[in-house]
Amino acid sequence: MERNSALPYLDLAETLQARMLADQACTSDGTLSVLDAHIVTLEQALAKAEALSEQRRQEAEAATNRVRLLEANIHRLEEPLARAEAFVDQRRQEAEAAAERIGALEADVGRLEAALANAEALAEQRRQEAETESQRADGLVAELVDMTSELIEMSKRLAEQTAATDRLRVELDDFKSRSWWWQHSTE
Repeated sequence: MERNSALPYLDLAETLQARMLADQACTSDGTLSVLDAHIVTLEQALAKAEALSEQRRQEAEAATNRVRLLEANIHRLEEPLARAEAFVDQRRQEAEAAAERIGALEADVGRLEAALANAEALAEQRRQEAETESQRADGLVAELVDMTSELIEMSKRLAEQTAATDRLRVELDDFKSRSWWWQHSTE
């Protein structure tokens, strides 16, 4: 049986309409056939009402069963829901701890970056100092090489002069030994 959603109690409206028609026929005609028709109409309306009542009872019973099933399902899901809520709370706390840890690590990274910048600046300063000292050492080595060259040159000249002096002494000694007057003048 189809129902119009605008008139949820269509059977009741039909019953009332049938009764009104039957009452109208009784008052105008008063015949037995009209009353019989009225009784038939009322019996039909009663049958429809009983069928509708049975349908409503079955729908109510189905709804009651559905409510019981839903309540059981809700009860069955309450424990997993509690565990899930605890798990969510735990994850939230872990996320907060992780956020704090990230903040601390970012602060450490900032400090380390500053220390790295200082170390790089110090390394650059030391590199420049080492370069300056290297240039100074190169200059000193060059100066030492020059001095060594001069010293070698002077040593050569001294050796030559010593050799020349030795030759002159030998010649002088030779001359002394050959000269008579020299031998007598020193005595």
